[in-house]
Amino acid sequence: MKGNKKVLSLLTIVSLAVPVAYVNAVSSVDLQDGGIGKSTHFLDQAPNIAIDPKVENIIYPLLATPAIKKKGTSLTVQVDTKGKESSGWDVKINQTQNSGVEGEFSLPVTQVEKGSSHWKESSSIYNVTVSIPDDIAENLYDLEITYTANGTRVTDEEPNSVKVINEFKKDFKFIHLTDIHVGSPRNINDPANATEAGMWNPDESKRWLYLQKTINQVNLLKPDFVVMTGDLMFGQLNPQEYIYEYEETYRMLKKLNVPVYIVPGNHDFYAQDATLADGAKYWEHYFGPQYFSFDYGSYAHMIGYNSFDWHKFDRQGHGSLSVPTWGGQIRDEQLNWIKQDLAKNGQTASENQVRGLFSHHNPIWRDKDIWPSSDPEVGEYWKEYDTQHNPQNLTTLVKGEKLGLKYDQQWHGEGALDLIDIMKQNKVNISLHGHTHIDNITNQDGILYSTTASIELSAMPWVGYRVFQKEVDKADFNSYIYEGPDRSMPVYQNGNTTAGVVSFEHKFALPNDGTQVTQTATITNRLNKEISVNIPFYMKPGNYKGTNGQIVENKLYGTKQLIEMKVTIPANSVKEVKLTK
Repeated sequence: MKGNKKVLSLLTIVSLAVPVAYVNAVSSVDLQDGGIGKSTHFLDQAPNIAIDPKVENIIYPLLATPAIKKKGTSLTVQVDTKGKESSGWDVKINQTQNSGVEGEFSLPVTQVEKGSSHWKESSSIYNVTVSIPDDIAENLYDLEITYTANGTRVTDEEPNSVKVINEFKKDFKFIHLTDIHVGSPRNINDPANATEAGMWNPDESKRWLYLQKTINQVNLLKPDFVVMTGDLMFGQLNPQEYIYEYEETYRMLKKLNVPVYIVPGNHDFYAQDATLADGAKYWEHYFGPQYFSFDYGSYAHMIGYNSFDWHKFDRQGHGSLSVPTWGGQIRDEQLNWIKQDLAKNGQTASENQVRGLFSHHNPIWRDKDIWPSSDPEVGEYWKEYDTQHNPQNLTTLVKGEKLGLKYDQQWHGEGALDLIDIMKQNKVNISLHGHTHIDNITNQDGILYSTTASIELSAMPWVGYRVFQKEVDKADFNSYIYEGPDRSMPVYQNGNTTAGVVSFEHKFALPNDGTQVTQTATITNRLNKEISVNIPFYMKPGNYKGTNGQIVENKLYGTKQLIEMKVTIPANSVKEVKLTK
C-alpha cells in the first residue's frame, strides 16, 4: 500500500524537510545493478543481530515459487552448490509441519547437469531432475536434497515447495491474497482491533489473528494454488525492522497447506537509511526471485513480477515513516523478460489457456493520469520528471513524496504503458493486484484487472480475498465477486473485524489427533453464498463411513489415518459432518 498517506496518531511523521543524511546518501549509494544488494548491509553494521536466510542451496522450487507436479512426471530441482563440485545426489519430499501426519518419499534421480537461473548469478548451479512416483499421495510437501560437495555431505530443505497431484483440472481454482502486512501498526489504528491484530503478542498462537484466520479459511477452501501480491510486512519504521518481520512472515506463510506464489510490494522493498537495510536483499534470502513464471499444467501460464522496480535510492527511507516513493514502476530488464516469457509460452499454449500476470501495483492506475492537472504543483512535478524519466534527482523525489501524501501514489514511474501493450499483444486475459487496500474490478481491452482488498485490518470495505473458479472450456473465471460490482470474499462476518467472528469456520467435537474412532465436525457458514470446504479428519486406522459429505481422500500414515471430506454448506447455515466405523 501507499508508504505514508495515513499516519497513526501514536506515531509522528517527520517533516518534509530533507535530512542531511538523505542528501549525503546520493554519493554513497552503489549505482550498480540498480543499487540492489550492492551497498553496505545493516547486518555488517550490527553483527550481533542475526537473520536466518531460508534460500541457501535450493533455488527452485521454493516456498514462494513452488512446483506443482503430476504423478508419474519429472521435476527439475535447481541447486546452487556455491562454487563446489558436487555428486551423490539424494532427493526426498517430506510431509509439511502442518500436514498432521508424518512420512517421507525418495524421488529417483534421473539426470544431473549444469544449469543457470535468471535470478541467481552463479557458475555452480546444478539441474537435478527427479521422477515423481505414482504411489505418492496427492499433497503439499517439503523438499529435501542431499549431495556431496568437496567431500562433505550437504543437506538443504525448502518447506511447502512441491505439490504432487493426480491430475491438472480444467476447472481449477485459485485464491488471490494481498497486503497481509505482518508488523504493521495500522492494524491497531482502531484500538478495538487490538485482539485481532495480535501485534507482537508473546503467545504465537494469538499473534496476527487476522492472518491466522485467513490462512485457516484458505486451507479449508483448498484452492489449487494461491497468488500473493506483496506488502507482506511493514518495513517502514527503522533499519532493523526487516530482521524480525521477514522471519515472522515466513513462519506464518508456512501454515498454508496449498502452494503459494509470492511477489514483493513496496513495503517489502524499502531501503532504510540508504546503505543500511535493503528489503530487496532480504527478499532474496527468504523468498528468492523478484519475478518468475509458472504453469498450472496446460491450463494456465502465470507471471509474477516486481512492480516496485526502482533504483535503491528511490526506495530509501531515513529511519522514519517517510519514504519518497511507494508507487509502481517496471524497468526494461523485467519488461524484456516478460515479453520473452510470454512469447515462448505462446509457441505451445493450448486453447483457452489462462494467461495471467500478478503484481503489487495496477498498471492501469497511473499517477500521471490520476493526479489533477489543475494543481500547479502537479504540472511542475511532471514537467521536471519528464526531463529524465528516472527520478535520480533529490528535488524530484521530494516533490513526488509531497504530492504522494496529497494524492497517494499508484503507478508512479515508468513501464506501465509498455507492460499493457505487451499484455495485449500476447493475449493476457487476467491481471491481479493489491496496494490500495480496496476492491476494484475493471475490464479493459479484453483483460480483467482485479484489485483486491487487503488482509491488513485497514481494508475497505472489509478484509477480504478473491476466489477465482475457472470455467471449463473457457478462458473466463467466476466467483471472484462476492457481492456488488467488485467486493471480495470477507474474512469476517459482514466485514466486522472488531467482533472477531469469521465468515466461515469448522470445529471438531473431539481432539483431531488420530486417537479417535468417531468424530464430528461442525461447519458454520455465515456468508450469503454457498461454499464447499475440505475437512481433514485424523483417525485411528479402520474402515469409516461419513455423513453429509464426500470422502475424497483416505490414506494410512503409520498409526494415523487421514480421511478428507468435501462438504458443501448452504448460505447462512450450519452443517454437521460425522465419521464412524
